Amino acid sequence: MSRMPLARRYRLPSLTTALFGFVTLFAIVGFGAMTLVADRRLENVASAVQSESVYLRGEALRMNLSKALDREWNSVNAVAGTLRMNAIRVARPRLIAISRISNSIAWAGIADASGRLVASSHDELEGQDVSRATWFRRGLAGSHIGTAPAGDPLGRLVPSDAAGEGPVKFVDLSVAIRDDEDRVEGVLIYRLNAGWIQNYLVESARVLDLDLFLVDGRGRVLFDYVQSVPGGLSDRAAQVVASGQQGIFRVEHDDKHDVFLALLPKLVTDGMASLDWRLVARVPTRITGLGLGPFMLSRDIVALLLGSLLALLLGTALFSRYFLRPLQTLSREAEAIAEGRDIYPAEQRSSREAEILSSAIVRIQKV
Repeated sequence: MSRMPLARRYRLPSLTTALFGFVTLFAIVGFGAMTLVADRRLENVASAVQSESVYLRGEALRMNLSKALDREWNSVNAVAGTLRMNAIRVARPRLIAISRISNSIAWAGIADASGRLVASSHDELEGQDVSRATWFRRGLAGSHIGTAPAGDPLGRLVPSDAAGEGPVKFVDLSVAIRDDEDRVEGVLIYRLNAGWIQNYLVESARVLDLDLFLVDGRGRVLFDYVQSVPGGLSDRAAQVVASGQQGIFRVEHDDKHDVFLALLPKLVTDGMASLDWRLVARVPTRITGLGLGPFMLSRDIVALLLGSLLALLLGTALFSRYFLRPLQTLSREAEAIAEGRDIYPAEQRSSREAEILSSAIVRIQKV
């Protein structure tokens, strides 16, 4: 008699309840696992898309700036091919016109073989001795492109429009002037404003939503424009840039943020290869993980989840009705027989187990 209250107090769940609980539990577990896998996959996809995007945007900017510098390089070579040192008076108005047409040119000048400026778009520069200038010495050897040194005396006579206190104020393009017998008799120079390059980079970076760094061959930052991630290059990013590698890198910016760095090829090549500049584009990763909230709550996904849940519940109900209800009926009949009631069990064929149990109860009833 003491066992009945205990049995009633701790009733075991029915097969139907156990089945629905089992299905519900594993549906939740399965959905959670699917969400984690999908989130990891989406993170990988987002990482690949963002890294590819920053490289393509940076490469587009690099190519456009390279073409702009290439136009100036072609111009100085073309003009040098038409100049003759015995006609300097004719050349001076051309130099003035060239410097006025292009806002990239701070000044243009012609030096004779001795290193004296004999013509310039700025009259006050004429007569200056430039024989020790790098652009002159290398120009006599053929051609040269490179940055003007900070202490260049001509730089003090022609102010730079470069923004800030960066190390680069001017870029020199110089080409040898040859006579009809192909002998070098002078040097033509275009001195480009670094500010023109900086303004080009700023405008392009703003449109393309990039942080940009102009670096030299040693990884030293010559100019930067930051809008997406505060601060300059992190220590780790500076190491990657200084390594001279090319490609896309995900590096730590600070304790809470990572960034994608696109280390692009040299800005100019071939005849201008001595200008060992590169562009580095940077964007924040914008990958937070478990960012499926808006996606999972979208109308289509909610409809799909509700439809799947409804189909799962309907399938479970049909399974319970066809396979479990006969077992429940047999269990009640077996209990009735055990209590001594005279009933004839119904034959069940919903499953092999139900058929065997039904047949066994019939045999017990006949005993």
